[in-house]
Amino acid sequence: MTDKKSKRLGIDVGGTYTDLVFFDEASKDMRMAKTPSTPGNLVEGVINGIMALGLDLSTVQLVVHGTTMGVNTVIQQNGAKTGLLTTAGFEDVLEIGTMSKPEMYNLFYRKPRPLVSRDHRLGISERMTYEGEVLVAVDAEDVRTQARSLVDDGVTAVAVATLHSYANPENEIEIARILKEEFPDLNVSVSHEISNLRREFERTSTAVLNAYIAPPARAYFEHLRSELYARGFDGAIFIMKSNGGVMEVLTASRTPAHTLLSGPVAGSIAGKTLSAVTAKPNVITFDMGGTSCDISVILEGEPEAAFESQVEGYPIMTPMVRITYLGAGGGSIAKIIGERSLRVGPESAGADPGPACYNQGGELPTVTDANLILGRLDPQSALAGGIALDRDLAAAAIKTHVADRLGMSVKDAALGIVEIGCVKMAYAIREVTIEQGLDPRDFTLISFGGAGPMHTPFIASMVGIRQVIVPWSPGTLCGWGMLNTDLRHDVVQVVDYGGRQLNQSELADLFARLEAQGRAALIDQGVDATRLFTNRSIDMRYKGQEHTLTIPLAGGPIDAEMLSNLQLMYNQTHERKYAHASPDEPVEFVNIRAEAVGELDKPGLYMPKAASANGAKAAIETRLVTFKEGDLPTDVYGREQLEPGMKIDGPAIVTEVGATTLVPPAFALSVDDYGNLIIDVPEAG
Repeated sequence: MTDKKSKRLGIDVGGTYTDLVFFDEASKDMRMAKTPSTPGNLVEGVINGIMALGLDLSTVQLVVHGTTMGVNTVIQQNGAKTGLLTTAGFEDVLEIGTMSKPEMYNLFYRKPRPLVSRDHRLGISERMTYEGEVLVAVDAEDVRTQARSLVDDGVTAVAVATLHSYANPENEIEIARILKEEFPDLNVSVSHEISNLRREFERTSTAVLNAYIAPPARAYFEHLRSELYARGFDGAIFIMKSNGGVMEVLTASRTPAHTLLSGPVAGSIAGKTLSAVTAKPNVITFDMGGTSCDISVILEGEPEAAFESQVEGYPIMTPMVRITYLGAGGGSIAKIIGERSLRVGPESAGADPGPACYNQGGELPTVTDANLILGRLDPQSALAGGIALDRDLAAAAIKTHVADRLGMSVKDAALGIVEIGCVKMAYAIREVTIEQGLDPRDFTLISFGGAGPMHTPFIASMVGIRQVIVPWSPGTLCGWGMLNTDLRHDVVQVVDYGGRQLNQSELADLFARLEAQGRAALIDQGVDATRLFTNRSIDMRYKGQEHTLTIPLAGGPIDAEMLSNLQLMYNQTHERKYAHASPDEPVEFVNIRAEAVGELDKPGLYMPKAASANGAKAAIETRLVTFKEGDLPTDVYGREQLEPGMKIDGPAIVTEVGATTLVPPAFALSVDDYGNLIIDVPEAG
């Protein structure tokens, strides 16, 4: 039993590849696998990866799984047929939205189409005041009548979002009870259970998103469970949450809105672990795969949090790690817009058919095709999953669709494709640093994903970052990150009813109640009470402001000194983020938050085995690689042969299963004690 308890498996299902990391704590055995994702049946790709690892699932105690299935359901608009039951007179909240216009100067901007059609948005006779007083009780017969019309019209999921349920959920609870009693097979998503906050549009949108993805998410999670258990697994399955924690799979089936960033956020958790080990508190994680690029900021050792975001233009109010997502990956398609404008992404060749060089039916040029032409990928070596590369197909695709149309050589076109892709990603890093009051020169870039280490040296140079870290097995780092997380449950309470400020005693009582709720939720998921702790924070704003900043509240009794320090921290945060503060202005508490954390065992940073070759003999070949400076002889090294303390001057290439690291001319590489590749970026860039 002890041996079994030590064995854990992390699974990250991406748009192009499915990554798996197996760790045996007893033997310190860590194995990785990377197999092509299977869009028609994502679980098939997971099983292929397990087979590639040669894993006996009956010996595994814990599986942690992350997937972009939820967000892809929203992007592809193939979720459940969804209905909305809301307070009578508020059926058009989804249509009206807010006055916000994300693209202010785009005259052709259109709001995203609501996920619930107008005929499926129905009003219920009930009303709650903003102070939580029941003005009109729920009419049970009205609920049954409206729900019956939805079910008869083929609706399989219903969101319940009524006015002011954050102040008192009594009416929503009654509506949900009636629905579950009358229609037990109906998927019901209740707004206060998913996002217990004011802002009717955003809270309704969150409930609708949850309802929209719940049936396909439940089907996927049930399929995953059945396939794993059919192969002998009988342990626990946890699903990665957008907030950087995990939750039990059955809980995830009920509230899949909390898993929308399930895959990408694992990279941020991995970055947090690396940040602590390498003593670099300020890092930017950069995860570039085949389909997308995910970027997050870790400031003073903690990933930046967000409590409101958007998925394809649809607002969602759930706690999450702040991830900037853009369509830029190895499979990003290059094409000419108009006469001579070259664009890279966001469209991707994905796993099927993939880039032209995969020889699987793809005919359009991608970033991967360009890197193959430039000699940065080896046509003689297969990619992860055994995918062979065809240089002639890559050259033909670039020539036909880019080079000939721009009147340039295939090599120059390939250089242009890679550079435009890098510039696009450099702007994304500026967005999460400079535009947020942060100086990118104060950060280290942690590069991973199958395509990340090939591009990040150039990107770091563009934004002024002086050092890049490439961890061991960067192509599967998100899978490893999943094994370094904890169970988390967030609870929130609105507290600014009528603008009255809470006194210290009231605040302490409310926090005690929230912390108890969070602890109970984790204990219900099997967490040992001795491994539980809670974190507190408050959403604050200057009086008269609309939006808030979330400020952590220290542990211990709530007294005048603690609240004074809290206001000081708010002023400092406001100054950093907005370049001004108003210390003399009164501050309001809007929401209070408790985060319950249940600690899980973690593998920590993987220590690779010592290399068998010395540095002078580690290069396995030299080949010509194309840079802006021309075609340069470039030494190629096998990652497994690099020893701690070794130093290499660029140009150089380091190959390993699942990723390729490129060291451009004038850059330098060294290997630290953990086997991480440290790339120093020249100041002139």
